[in-house]
Amino acid sequence: MEHLFIVNPAAGKGNTLKIVPEIENLMKKLSFPYKIEITQAPGHASQIAEQYIKANKTIRIYSVGGDGTMNEILQPMVGTDASLGIIPAGTGNDFIKSFSMKKDPVKLLPFIVHSDPIPVDVCKFNNRYFLNIASVGFDADVVAMTGYLKRLPLIKGKVAYIGGILLSVIGLKKIEADFVIDGTALNTKTMLLSAFANGRYYGGGMMPAPNAVPDDGLIDFCIINDINRLKLLRFFPKFIKGTHIHMKEVLIKQCRSLEMKSPKPVHVNMDGELFRLSEAKIEILEKSLNFIKPI
Repeated sequence: MEHLFIVNPAAGKGNTLKIVPEIENLMKKLSFPYKIEITQAPGHASQIAEQYIKANKTIRIYSVGGDGTMNEILQPMVGTDASLGIIPAGTGNDFIKSFSMKKDPVKLLPFIVHSDPIPVDVCKFNNRYFLNIASVGFDADVVAMTGYLKRLPLIKGKVAYIGGILLSVIGLKKIEADFVIDGTALNTKTMLLSAFANGRYYGGGMMPAPNAVPDDGLIDFCIINDINRLKLLRFFPKFIKGTHIHMKEVLIKQCRSLEMKSPKPVHVNMDGELFRLSEAKIEILEKSLNFIKPI
């Protein structure tokens, strides 16, 4: 069985390359055949994964980075016999939290390479796949604003993230969208945000759909109706804990497919990757990925 490690050197504040010697030492000790590939640019991880899958249909591919790296590698893997594992070396690493809360990638490494894959669901969002969570609205605006701030001199990391939150609160706007869930129209016109969940956690540990399970054949859809700034500040501590689901402004539904239409393009956060669109069709692809679950 061949093992491929795809390493994103830009993830985890540039610390992923420090894991490479640990990977080499372990794989040599185990006498497992392996390759290590370092990505050179956005989108390169998808190209590497596709190339290796064509050469070896049952290869085990490990994402060494964050959720964005995982999402890139996922794209050519859906519906194949290859298996995906995650070495959590990015800033978010949220999908793997649905299976294990171990954070140290070096300590997790020997468990991952010995684990057997299990079939899990994947969500299709228009012509792209996501494994964890996609969202529209306030949180996606925070991601967009944080990305903008990071491009400014001397603004990095948590400072950019906190700044992104503050600017998004100041510029809080209603999101207009119509939803159709499993063929039935939802009576909601304006919202704060909506999340389409396969996994439980995103955004560094927030739980929009605390009961989401990645192998139940269902999307957990969470929509938070339009709320004011004051209520927003009280809302987020509950959103982190997953207790927001008891608020009257929150609706949770399980479905197999849904459609969204907005009168103008909105930000979409998909496994940490940012897009902008006005229409979306989302569907669950049941047990379409072999996922290497940590022991």
